[in-house]
Amino acid sequence: MRLLKRFLRDIGSKYKPSAVVNINNKRFTSTLAPPAEITELVYTGTYLGQNRQRFEPSSILLQMLAEEASTHKIYVDRDTAWLFVVDKDVFDENIIDRTTGVRLGGYCLVMFGEECIGYGRYETSRDIKVVKNLYDVGDFLRRE
Repeated sequence: MRLLKRFLRDIGSKYKPSAVVNINNKRFTSTLAPPAEITELVYTGTYLGQNRQRFEPSSILLQMLAEEASTHKIYVDRDTAWLFVVDKDVFDENIIDRTTGVRLGGYCLVMFGEECIGYGRYETSRDIKVVKNLYDVGDFLRRE
């Protein structure tokens, strides 16, 4: 739960999930109590993400956060969005717009229109400002 809270704080979200259930290091929200006869749950409610070295959010959580006005976001055009989805970083000159919370060293959502296509960390690399790709919606296809 600590990593989830840290991620939400770093991204600028005011979302406070209630009734978070931990199943095999994966986080879910659920308002239903698990049935008494089931000893091992595999899945329940809404999948939020997974704890690894840091919290890795699900695309469902990212889209929920994209609907909040307070989250840190950058907006990109179609060509840049495509490059981001195939695991490339976003250069500063390709950012169309950004919210006020985006700063160097911070995390932000990468938006194409109103859709969240992933998130990254805004940093410098060889004196060039980039949003380093940490997760994008194409991740699932690359793994399979």
